[in-house]
Amino acid sequence: MIAGMLRQGIMNVVFIGTPEFAVPSLRALVTSAHNIIAVITQPDRPKGRSKTPCPSPVKEAAMSIGLKIMQPVNINDTASVEEIKRLSPDCIVVVAFGQFLSNAIIRLPRYQCINIHASLLPKFRGAAPINWAIIKGETVTGVTAMLMAAKMDAGDIILMKHTQISPEESAGELEKRLSIMGAELLVETLDGIEAGRVTYTKQEENEVSFAPKIKKEDGLISWPQETHIVHNGIRGMSPSPGAYTYYAKSASGEKKRLVIVKTQIHDTVKTKTPVTPGTIIETAPCGIHVATLEGSLCVTRLQQEGKREMDAQEYLHGHQITAQDMFTS
Repeated sequence: MIAGMLRQGIMNVVFIGTPEFAVPSLRALVTSAHNIIAVITQPDRPKGRSKTPCPSPVKEAAMSIGLKIMQPVNINDTASVEEIKRLSPDCIVVVAFGQFLSNAIIRLPRYQCINIHASLLPKFRGAAPINWAIIKGETVTGVTAMLMAAKMDAGDIILMKHTQISPEESAGELEKRLSIMGAELLVETLDGIEAGRVTYTKQEENEVSFAPKIKKEDGLISWPQETHIVHNGIRGMSPSPGAYTYYAKSASGEKKRLVIVKTQIHDTVKTKTPVTPGTIIETAPCGIHVATLEGSLCVTRLQQEGKREMDAQEYLHGHQITAQDMFTS
């Protein structure tokens, strides 16, 4: 239903979100029994070499549906808060917005503010829960619907959905799955709240862990670690900001920056390798075998700076890589 056409017996919702992760939740709300009265998203940001202002994925989706859109620079300023008050929402839904909400907004709706968070809270509170779950080697994750609180990701838990993490799954691949799960959980949560059939559970503070924002420099690969730690770090940084290393030819000393997109673990025997971690052991049908602290890791997909992403075998056809060359930090 188009914004502004209010219906009785359902929730009138303000949706707040920005990235692609939030789009399935927005679309799920559109097809649900609930009514979106406005969408709030971040202002258009300059992108590319031309620095042309580009809308967020949520804005693009909202425009295609015909919803009312707000783009405050600061959602907590007086004008923004007053406009939300005038909308008189029954509930505010937040999915990966990018700004903290003040108590003035959190306490405004009858059913408060509901947040969909991409982890099993209280684990991985913060901006990058998907990345850190993979980096830390978690095998299970999920999405949580919670009441928003002034403290980051610390509100009462309403509902959760769990899922297994594949040993080869990247952060980008997991994010797509969790975005769909989050959309399903959101509608289930709103239906449950309106029907009065949900419970609210306090988070266990002694089980809290954090997932701070990932910085570009966090992607630099440290090869002198156990194989599974290197592998998980690469998965957790893919596709953004990207795990990277520097390729140094043993003969010339020339260095090139490479983004390592995918790897596979073949050597599961934990024995001390006689070569320095980061040393290229061999090239093989699977890709490029690189020494780690106690074994090796096969690089199967990579991207040279300024070039397109490609399989390791395709890269090897155009670049001469030999044993004893190095991947370095």
